[in-house]
Amino acid sequence: MPIAPFEIRRGEAGCRRNQLIDPRAGLVRADVEDDFHHFWVEIEHDGERVLAMRAGAVRWPWSICPAAGTFLAERMTGARLDALAQVDSPYSHCTHQHDLALLAAAHALDEEPTLLSSFSSDRVEPTRTAELYRNGEPVLSWEIAGSDIVSPGVGHGLSLRRLKEWEGMLSPSDREAARVLRRTIFISGGRFFDYAQTPTADKIAASAGACYTFQPERSAEGVLTMERRDFSEGGVPLRERIEAVAADRN
Repeated sequence: MPIAPFEIRRGEAGCRRNQLIDPRAGLVRADVEDDFHHFWVEIEHDGERVLAMRAGAVRWPWSICPAAGTFLAERMTGARLDALAQVDSPYSHCTHQHDLALLAAAHALDEEPTLLSSFSSDRVEPTRTAELYRNGEPVLSWEIAGSDIVSPGVGHGLSLRRLKEWEGMLSPSDREAARVLRRTIFISGGRFFDYAQTPTADKIAASAGACYTFQPERSAEGVLTMERRDFSEGGVPLRERIEAVAADRN
């Protein structure tokens, strides 16, 4: 299915996130952009193993985030594409680049690009709305009270915070969708956080150990450098990348 940039719920306050996976012969690249992040990961492979990995940071929240890409590549080079999740705990890495690496590996042998577009509303009363689209087509919609899914369908009555306990009952496609949308929901909380009170990462005690930057051996070195974007009133994350890949595929 062709990919194209599109806006989700223009005018409604919330977090918007695009992830684009572009597979080619022996090479796959994945990009992500949202309010707080813009990263990419590229994997060279032989169909079974990672031969080389490169990662880049375009926009990031903490000064040491870019170094996480080098660490990720060192750890995952040589691993099987279908076993990247077992290489390390995601908390040892930039979780967003780790997610990208797993998405890239899962789609490495696809013939066409995949665009995953997600939204999580700022509104939380009576429930929060969250949606995921695959190549512009809706695939998952949740209404969430706290961390519990209250809408019918995938995950009804279950907690997002316990996803690992119930995702095994889902199809591979639904499991991917649930993981991607859950991440967007969780990072959307950053829209309400007062970063002015946290000049260095070690000042956020609740996030200790949560990712590469927040590991205790380096968190005091992580200086806030965030350049936030808000796509609520228009604009599409990764627009230029999406348009470039779409044009190249036509």
